[in-house]
Amino acid sequence: MDFQCRTCNQALNAEQMMKHLSATRHKTVFDISSGEDVCCEECQDANIHQLQIIRFGGEDMILLCNACFRKDYSETERPATSYSLQNGSILKFWERYVKVRECCCNICGEESRLNVNQTGEVLCDKCLPKSDKSKGFISEKSGRFLYIYLGLNETPNGTRKPSKKGGRRVGRGKKGEKDGKFKKDKKETVEDKISRIAYQVKKENSIIQSSSNSSLRNFKGFKAVESDPNIAISFNPTKANKSETKKNSSGSSNGKKVKENRTNMNKKSEKEVNKGKENKSRNKKNNVNEVNRDIYQIKAIPEAKKKVGNQVKAKFDLKNNVKPAEKTQEPQREILNAATNAATENTLKKSKPKADANPKINKNNKKGNAYTRESKLNLNAKKSTVAKKSNNQPDKTSSKWTVGSDADSSRESSVSPTEKANANNKTRNQQKKVNNKTAGTASKEKSVSPVTSKKSEINLNQDKDVEKTKNGRLIYEEGEPLTKYNAFKPTLSYPDLNTYLNDYSYALFLEQKLENDFIQKFSILWPRNGKETAFIINVDKNNNPELEKLLPPNLLALGRPAFNERQPFFFCTQDEQQIWYIFIKELSIQRGKYVLLVELFSWNNLRLPTKNGPSQFKLLPTSAQSSRILFAMTRITNPKFIDLLLGQKAIKQIYFDNRLKFSSDKLNQSQKTAVEHVLNNSITILQGPPGTGKTSTIEEIIIQVIERFHAFPILCVAASNIAIDNIAEKILENRPQIKILRILSKKKEQQYGDDHPLGGICLHNIVYKNLSPDMKLVANRARRGEMISKSEDTKFYKEKTRITNKIVSLSQIIFTTNIAAGGRELKVIKECPVVIMDESTQSSEASTLVPLSLPGIRNFVFVGDEKQLSSFSNIPQLEASLFERVLSNGTYKNPLMLDTQYRMHPKISEFPIKKIYNGELKNGVTEQQKAWPGVEHPLFFYQCDLGPESRVRSTQRDIVGFTYENKHECQEIVKIIQILMLDKKVPLEEIGVVTPYSAQRDLLSDVLTKNIVINPRQVSMEQEYDEIELFNAAGSQGASSLQNNVINIINGLHVATVDSFQGHEKSFIIFSCVRNNSDNKIGFLRDKRRLNVALTRAKHGLIVVGNKNVLQKGDPLWRDYIAYLEEQDVIFTDLAAY
Repeated sequence: MDFQCRTCNQALNAEQMMKHLSATRHKTVFDISSGEDVCCEECQDANIHQLQIIRFGGEDMILLCNACFRKDYSETERPATSYSLQNGSILKFWERYVKVRECCCNICGEESRLNVNQTGEVLCDKCLPKSDKSKGFISEKSGRFLYIYLGLNETPNGTRKPSKKGGRRVGRGKKGEKDGKFKKDKKETVEDKISRIAYQVKKENSIIQSSSNSSLRNFKGFKAVESDPNIAISFNPTKANKSETKKNSSGSSNGKKVKENRTNMNKKSEKEVNKGKENKSRNKKNNVNEVNRDIYQIKAIPEAKKKVGNQVKAKFDLKNNVKPAEKTQEPQREILNAATNAATENTLKKSKPKADANPKINKNNKKGNAYTRESKLNLNAKKSTVAKKSNNQPDKTSSKWTVGSDADSSRESSVSPTEKANANNKTRNQQKKVNNKTAGTASKEKSVSPVTSKKSEINLNQDKDVEKTKNGRLIYEEGEPLTKYNAFKPTLSYPDLNTYLNDYSYALFLEQKLENDFIQKFSILWPRNGKETAFIINVDKNNNPELEKLLPPNLLALGRPAFNERQPFFFCTQDEQQIWYIFIKELSIQRGKYVLLVELFSWNNLRLPTKNGPSQFKLLPTSAQSSRILFAMTRITNPKFIDLLLGQKAIKQIYFDNRLKFSSDKLNQSQKTAVEHVLNNSITILQGPPGTGKTSTIEEIIIQVIERFHAFPILCVAASNIAIDNIAEKILENRPQIKILRILSKKKEQQYGDDHPLGGICLHNIVYKNLSPDMKLVANRARRGEMISKSEDTKFYKEKTRITNKIVSLSQIIFTTNIAAGGRELKVIKECPVVIMDESTQSSEASTLVPLSLPGIRNFVFVGDEKQLSSFSNIPQLEASLFERVLSNGTYKNPLMLDTQYRMHPKISEFPIKKIYNGELKNGVTEQQKAWPGVEHPLFFYQCDLGPESRVRSTQRDIVGFTYENKHECQEIVKIIQILMLDKKVPLEEIGVVTPYSAQRDLLSDVLTKNIVINPRQVSMEQEYDEIELFNAAGSQGASSLQNNVINIINGLHVATVDSFQGHEKSFIIFSCVRNNSDNKIGFLRDKRRLNVALTRAKHGLIVVGNKNVLQKGDPLWRDYIAYLEEQDVIFTDLAAY
């Protein structure tokens, strides 16, 4: 294979490559042997459709693009012999062209005044007389040089005077390389070329567009000084009032006064700077005097408010030289002074405001976006349920057990998209009216809110399983969201991209507060220019305990810096009512300090608070997941995807019969239609209920894209690793000739060794095999946690990066998770034409932004099921998926649905089909096909009322929580497993036990591990972790912690929560319902989606263990299910019936 296409990485000979380039319209190709691009000699244009090799008779051959050729030669000078892609000859003559270009004297290497004989020997005029074979040589000047040198047939007019000016070009061969005349490194290998290009692409894909020209060298600013806290009071409302003033009186005299005051302020600042250059001590005094003047002038605020309200406040700000804010959708709250702030925080710590119970609170909601305050998360609700953070310090680590997701069946909204849109408009109108309230009224109501909010919280908790400890802390049940967020309603559409990005940035801030600690000790340099978006933060490097938490000890020992360029942060006031989203533009280490030049992200609506000192702010670092999401927000430029996120325009859908030749004859009509739709549309939303062949459909989509588009790489992502692995295993088995790559997060790599079914295609295993022997030793030591030197770490990183770049660049299909798609491995991809996202409902919308922001996407496919569980987060906004929101807002009107299930026995699937999928799903298998020998009842409900449930309590950070277990059900489940093993001959590997509660999972695992029949060799229990998406650090409070995403494996038997078993299937499933109490409470078993997942995991047999009396009284859907079971006569009180 002589040539390789840079677009799709196909390697072909000259003839096949020219056909490939003509058919696919791919543009760039390179010579595999030398690694050299086929490009123009003059301008290095590599578009082969514009190139031609030109032969000037027997004198010379050159390679030029059409533009350079027309520029250099007139019509009379242009030769008749040309080799191009259009005439199918350019690559055939590539070797001859290179031979002519590299032609030089065989003895001295001279490139000019050459002579050649019939044997192809080349000598210059100086060396020719010295040679023994001086006869039979033809000179370049004869015009016949190339005919002899290349062995071409001489044309009749071949001896005519050449029309090319200047004779044969020199400086293109070995001598030209030495002189630097020709931009070509002949020694560059294929790997070197790939590494060089990968570096360039990675650099382009890592850039955050900056609106500031500042750097650490040219930054001009002043040190932030500690000022009177009252200065902060004037800061927030003035920006709001000024923005309102600018909107209401643009072009009026107020605008002129603003300009005049700006000019005066600039003049004043220039004078102060000049004085500072002359005398530093005098400058310090001036700064202090200026602060004192500001404090004196602030005292006039109350009187000004009494006279003319908001507009006088705007004028007052101008007197104080406070620069007006830009037009924003987010005015600011007041920053309280130290005493008021402390008192308010202590009050709020005991009670979280709930606007549903206190309409007065809502009057304080000024017009703005969600990121200004927690309550604004609920943009669609008339009132807010999110209170201010009561404590500036984040919570501590969570406990072992975790909470489930999607607590209520009520989360399945029955409101139509139209009704929701009307509610949105109504809410916006109410908010506009609220914005007209005066600041005095707002502050008055603000003092009342803590008392009222406490009442509202009590009302909200009356119907929940929420109690209180002796010290007043709330006790939460597993699966129930935190009280202050439980009335959240998602926003269906956004007016613009900045509003959208602000909304999700604020949600990320709320989540990161639960995971990371704030940095409080730093100093600030504010910019002199009021319009500047960059400033400097100085942080002590040595003996700083706040920084030790940012990096693990082994990396700190290697001298890794605690900060990196492009690293995002949240910069906020101490009361967290104002937040700036920033990233590190440039950093250095000077005199034991990190000097960070940080810049605001483009969607910030707040200007820098240059009147305030560092003690009034704090800095919140972000996790790797949040960092990748925030970076992805800067890369969303595709207009179609922006429309998709905003949710205001209908997504176009094209239906066209491509008359495809499908690779499998087992596809049903709904699967074929889905494949056709993907090829015709840039955005496809495909609903895939359980067992409907999503994996087979995705496999066919990938095959058709490869055959029709010849576009690589195809990226396949999902929230969980199990969903990705299912597709990868099927492709690996059915299409071994396709170059497949599996990329994992660092935490998962150790679980995918060489013995794993996908171990051979995992990037970390391939990289390890290609490491040099010395670097393999370093890698082994690093895996064992041993210390390695800084030089070894640097060499290891470089070699690992070089190998990674090559492997990723040559891959045709890449499988990874959503967050891992934002890693450095995929930064080397110039464009990613097709992205397929499986289990889209498990992917939070925030994490979906990562694959959605990759470069060059032409087709994006969402595959999911909104009737199954979504992800979980303590912040409800971060658990909703884009898949669900697009279906809810009505912009995707006719989603496709795979309508035939092949997994479940018809007796098992009958109820979910009827009650959950409204009869739109059908069975593709018969009862005979799914029958298991000896099993009479594929659906079996065991009435277990042997004793009540037990509550298990746990404390996590500031919250006391509880979960449930039922030891009586555990004992019966052991008996059922033994029946399946011994009587029904079911292998343990084909049995799964699922339960809603993590405590029951752990109790079952402990009992089964000790059981001699089930685990005769007393093998230790194994655990299979899966990173479901985002925010899974062990320190977070809710159900999304890693503990909930674990599957316990006892001698092949799988035990898991319902949430973590989504995406899995087994021949037999035992469902432990746990709940059995006199109050008939069933907690988050009420969730329709959780029940759907639990009932649809089994292929041949489903055994439900629980108390039917409690279940049917606890929820209407459970009442229907129990009634269905009674109709089928499959409820039994004795296991002998099984």
